[in-house]
Amino acid sequence: MNNIITLVVLISLSSFCGENQKRNRGEPFYNCLNSNTSGHGNIWISLSATGHVWDDSPVTLDSNSVKGKWISNVRAFPEVRAHAGLFDIASLSLESRILGNFWNPGWISMNCKLTTPNNKKLRIHGWAFDIKYKYQFIENGPTLGGYTGFMPEGFVSKGHTLESRLIYELDLLPLTSNLPLRFIVNSGLRIPLRQDRRDFKQFLTDIAVVYSGYGFDFYAAYSLEAFNNLTKPAVLKIDTYKKIAVFFPENPMYLTFGGKLRYDNGLVLAVATPILLSTNRESKMTVKDHSDLHRHRSDLFPQEVNLGIKDPFDPWFIKWKIVGSISFPIRYSMTSSELMRNFLLLKNRKQDKKIDIDKRLFKTVQENDSMEIDDKARLENILKRKSEIR
Repeated sequence: MNNIITLVVLISLSSFCGENQKRNRGEPFYNCLNSNTSGHGNIWISLSATGHVWDDSPVTLDSNSVKGKWISNVRAFPEVRAHAGLFDIASLSLESRILGNFWNPGWISMNCKLTTPNNKKLRIHGWAFDIKYKYQFIENGPTLGGYTGFMPEGFVSKGHTLESRLIYELDLLPLTSNLPLRFIVNSGLRIPLRQDRRDFKQFLTDIAVVYSGYGFDFYAAYSLEAFNNLTKPAVLKIDTYKKIAVFFPENPMYLTFGGKLRYDNGLVLAVATPILLSTNRESKMTVKDHSDLHRHRSDLFPQEVNLGIKDPFDPWFIKWKIVGSISFPIRYSMTSSELMRNFLLLKNRKQDKKIDIDKRLFKTVQENDSMEIDDKARLENILKRKSEIR
């Protein structure tokens, strides 16, 4: 009887866990990295496109601009990413924007993420460290007000750049499968390696809340790329003749809403929409403000005039983006943590076909009792016929 019960339980669990959806344990949520790394030897490819409309201001520094005229520049850039897991505690990535502005390559980057050895488990608290090397091919055309490096999507520095991030993740799924939420925080630093751009280092912050289902994810994320200007504006020297003041609210900051649609074979379709949150302080990039700065109008721009600023600045970054991507594995083996994640998420999934272990066990016992009765009847029949022959 004990053997029968054990067999029924094993069959039931194997049937319940039959849908082993392929999952990338170390996948990011747009720019926000999670604390896990991909399984050892797993390789994932991601193809994406970033599209946006960069809206020109009705009044620009160009004296020939017509007041009230609105010009939209639609752009879309293809990107590719290869991601591989190593020893269950590390992952390596190679990523590139193949095509940037004016048919030039945008950038190429390589990064390594390291995490703690308990990465094999479905953990509540996760920690990781990520370091990235990035080479930027262009830093102008188009730029904000002609300021080199201030591109529509944020500040960039042509040449070599290093980024580092400390990652923390709180995963509620191991605590309660009825609340599959993840809270992720990234905090880091971006340092241009060019000598004339050392003062342009940026502090990076990404915060995301992720809700996961078996075949989908929804998330909201906040991102900030801040110069050293929390308490006072950062004075940045653009070139020999220009310097600007950037206030903290003028840093590139976005609120991103995104979602992912998953298939059992590992294919993931994703879309994200970052929306600009940055706001202007003091001068704007208009002809009037440019003139007022040169006339030292401290009543209008007290801090900028006090700092000797003669060139205006405002966060003339793109208002929104749409990022679409498709990811798939080219080499994959299931990790124990993602197998458990599948199991816990499936418990919350409403399905027409459900397994009742007690019912199956009772049915099996009944069938076994019927077999025993049949065996006894056949034995009695054989003995009766044997006695008749004698």
